[in-house]
Amino acid sequence: MERIINFLVSRRLMGILFLILAAVLAVATFLENDFGTRAARAMVYNTWWFELLFVLLAINMFGSLFIFNLWRWEKAPVTIFHCAFFVIICGAAITRYTGYEGKMHIREGNTSNTIYTIDEYVSIEIHDQSGTRAFHKRVFLSAKTPRQFSAKVKINEEKYKIKSTGYIPSVKGSRSSDMVIFTISNGKQTQTLHVYGQPGKVGQPESLVLNNGTLIIKYGSLPLQLPFSLYLRKFEIERYPGSESPSSYASEVTVIDPDNSTKRDFRIFMNNILSYKGYRFYQSSYDRDEKGTILSVNHDFTGTLITYIGYFLLSISMIWSLFAPHTRFRQLLTKTNRIYQARKMLAILILTTIASPSKGQNLFPYPDQKIAKAFGEIWVQGKGGRIKPLNSLHQEIMVKLVKHNSFKGLTPDQMLLGILSYPNEWKQVPLITIKHPKLKKILGIDGRKAALNDFFSTDHQYKIMQLVNDAYRKSPANRNKLEQELIKVDEQVNVFFMAQSGQFHRIFPVSKDPQIPWISPVEKRLNLSQKDSLFISQSVNMLINTLRNNDKEKTFQLVNKLKSFQEDKAGHILPSKTKMQAELLYNRLNIFMWLATFFFSIGIVLIIYNIASLIYLPLYKKWVHKLSIVLILAGFLYQSFGLGLRWYISNHAPWSNGYESMLTIAWTLLLAGLLFSRRSPLVLSVTTLFAGIVLMVSHLSWMNPEITNLVPVLKSYWLTLHVAVIIGGYGFLTLGALLGFMNLLITSLKTPSNASRLKNTIMELTAINEMSLIVGLYLMTIGSFLGGIWANESWGRYWGWDPKETWSLITILIYAFVVHMRLIPGLRNFLVFNTASLIAFASVIMTYLGVNYYLTGMHSYAAGDPVPIPTPIYYIVAVIVTVIIAAFWKEQRFTIKESH
Repeated sequence: MERIINFLVSRRLMGILFLILAAVLAVATFLENDFGTRAARAMVYNTWWFELLFVLLAINMFGSLFIFNLWRWEKAPVTIFHCAFFVIICGAAITRYTGYEGKMHIREGNTSNTIYTIDEYVSIEIHDQSGTRAFHKRVFLSAKTPRQFSAKVKINEEKYKIKSTGYIPSVKGSRSSDMVIFTISNGKQTQTLHVYGQPGKVGQPESLVLNNGTLIIKYGSLPLQLPFSLYLRKFEIERYPGSESPSSYASEVTVIDPDNSTKRDFRIFMNNILSYKGYRFYQSSYDRDEKGTILSVNHDFTGTLITYIGYFLLSISMIWSLFAPHTRFRQLLTKTNRIYQARKMLAILILTTIASPSKGQNLFPYPDQKIAKAFGEIWVQGKGGRIKPLNSLHQEIMVKLVKHNSFKGLTPDQMLLGILSYPNEWKQVPLITIKHPKLKKILGIDGRKAALNDFFSTDHQYKIMQLVNDAYRKSPANRNKLEQELIKVDEQVNVFFMAQSGQFHRIFPVSKDPQIPWISPVEKRLNLSQKDSLFISQSVNMLINTLRNNDKEKTFQLVNKLKSFQEDKAGHILPSKTKMQAELLYNRLNIFMWLATFFFSIGIVLIIYNIASLIYLPLYKKWVHKLSIVLILAGFLYQSFGLGLRWYISNHAPWSNGYESMLTIAWTLLLAGLLFSRRSPLVLSVTTLFAGIVLMVSHLSWMNPEITNLVPVLKSYWLTLHVAVIIGGYGFLTLGALLGFMNLLITSLKTPSNASRLKNTIMELTAINEMSLIVGLYLMTIGSFLGGIWANESWGRYWGWDPKETWSLITILIYAFVVHMRLIPGLRNFLVFNTASLIAFASVIMTYLGVNYYLTGMHSYAAGDPVPIPTPIYYIVAVIVTVIIAAFWKEQRFTIKESH
């Protein structure tokens, strides 16, 4: 018995449970992608053995407090940390077994006290000589898991076994009911019953006469009666100006409780919930005619409260452990302070500046820069309803066409106004980059750039039309390089023609009503006054004519008339002049692309210098390290300014999409590097290089730098905190992976002459690596739980096994295993730890990018239709494997020599 108890609380079992849980959860996300959410729940999330894994983990955590004597005051942060996880697991268990969710639908002027469960149930009702009885059972039926239901019943004292044996989704059409096939057997005779139902609705009852009794089976949501009612007075929806995209929607309701003689008015909208008698109501959706509302309902007061207490204790313990004197983090800090700093530099760090491209002679017409600048200061309404300077739109179009923020020395405003004014001339300008040799042959070009005229034959036929259509019909995963490039250049061709025609230039507000979208000069709009209609249809053409005639005075007059027209029609919704200037400054500085080159250049030079100094000691100069800190700190402050400017312009924190999150990850990496720069010059060089790479990646074609409006559910301070903390965690875990790689690389470079010196460096970097992983793990954990609070405050559940949150948990489990490896026999080795810190980073990549492109879920971009794995990934993996093998081989050689 003692051996069993010791094993249950052992650190070895802890490590095994971390890895098993991570593997099981990873498999579950792919099961969900292939077979659906209900299949994943039936096969993994709602199974008894899945619960057993968490029970064993809770026993292990709680038991270790006694076995390893962690109740001492100096170990208080660790004790609270383990207790917090135990509390969270208990809260989750209460939620699982006592909590439930549902939907309530109410039309304006109507009252309801009925909710329909989110989960589906099989309901059994029996009528026989002994009376009527009924029961129901929650099920997760799918085509993959049709045998979820089984029950034994008695009908007039004869025993019957009821089983679900088949499941056919949408059997009556894509929006209709699912069909469940049940078999009912008494051992002698088996009968089949087809039952129809679907989520969100009460199932259709199907009956069967058995042994002079009646069996009724239903499949679908369960109706639940509340002890009070809600009356919907009014449903309101607000939209972004000129857009159909909702900015917010709200339900004006009255709570009617006859037991307490209560009538209470309340406004429910996204992130503003109604709580009453343990029920929480969330704005979920609405009817198409906007006369009815759909509310999510959650009943889980106790489970949520206990879980939140666990979250709070966990956060307190993590923060405390960073400062308490007897924790692992403080021990590592002390260790790095003791390691002798023997690395010095002698060479002078020379930073080269990058010359701006020469303008050269342009053989195509373009407008005067002052005129183009004035034109770029006209407001335009984007496709999402955001009102921005034309300069922003022009920059987005230019990047789409030529992949740069300038072309032949022209500003975006000059280029786009040139395309508008001189379309035929610009069709002859080589703009679009062509890489594939076969596509070059089709277009009949020799160089790297194709003009718009190259895409059309002499009889005006689009040369690549059939090829493009064939490419679009293929799944993204099955497209070859030619087909991928065809789709990309086809988009560029269409962007050019839309820019030439003025379709992008929605610069004309047609009403003082902010909900009515602005129009471009080529759009027709009824119910306009003759004066407005004439101005909209002719003003841009008049501006083009004055531009072509080089009449600068009249051109400026027309630009000012356009601005006056906007002020008259939409002055009450236009952003301030300060915001206009801020956005123009943001566009002009191009901060993040410039910093990408700056950080990459400094990082690569510093890494070469630092590695050289490890091999050849006299290269060390202390002032060089100080100079590098000053330069990188200046870049860091400049990036902070850029992020703040973007925040001010967009009115939301700059981490609402993939592009912005990459910017914030680069910022966090630099912050981590600067924090650890006093302990090791190599840390700062690695983080600076990788920050430059991250900023470069953020400007690739699949990242969208456009500033956009937020959807209602994203307007939450909990979301802001959640994303900020999570991205901070990504930064520190990235640093850990980079330091792990550097340690492996340094180990592979060991020689008899530098072995003792490199040993100090490796031990120092390993300690910093472990500190970085601890901070990253803490931030990931706190960030994930903040995400749970956001989800709970937004739509009523703090955890739902969405692939994104599941992979966040997988990352937490994997890194928890890595930082506990020093406690597990057989894994207490610096090479194993550094290798693990590098390999574990794959879970971060999967969480951040893989889920978005390879799995289904609310965070997914690809909806399960996987995109091809980029070719460079295979080369990176090959390099990593080579370095790992080389490091272990070199260390083994030195170990053998030392033993002799």
